[in-house]
Amino acid sequence: MIKKIMMTCVVLGIIAIICPVNAEKKFSYSLHGVTFETRVEFSSPAEAGTDALAMVYPKDSPPGEEKMSITAVLYTRDTQKLMGMSDPGLLNYTKSVFMGTAASGKTIERAFAGMSVKGEMLEKKIPSPSMIEVFIVTLLKGGKIGFCFKYTKEIRIEEAQKIIAEIGATLKE
Repeated sequence: MIKKIMMTCVVLGIIAIICPVNAEKKFSYSLHGVTFETRVEFSSPAEAGTDALAMVYPKDSPPGEEKMSITAVLYTRDTQKLMGMSDPGLLNYTKSVFMGTAASGKTIERAFAGMSVKGEMLEKKIPSPSMIEVFIVTLLKGGKIGFCFKYTKEIRIEEAQKIIAEIGATLKE
């Protein structure tokens, strides 16, 4: 009898280890040929300009009421040649055109797909107070993606930065 109880406990223990009950759900996304995962659910990517896609969190947020947004702008090798810009120029262009600010930000560094990427972080007050992070990520074939992350005071800065770090860590071509 004791042997059966012990065996049952061992089997239940193994099942508990193999199949965690509270496993955190991950949501997968694809933008411009790269994929990433987050534990929060963003909207499906929507057009946000020429070669630009945007997503918002929460996924059903009305325009202007999102807590966080991601804008991804594709710069092919041809586009880069036509624009005549290196990474700093692309970063400023992305920040200005897609985030609506030309202000200089604090230089920050984050990991994207295992590579360290420098970007900028700044506070924006208009149309509503928010923080912005902008990065230019180089793809394997020479293309680049300008990633803009915008988050409001409706989401804690630590939470937003955790989501951005998660995106960077899971980013794949």
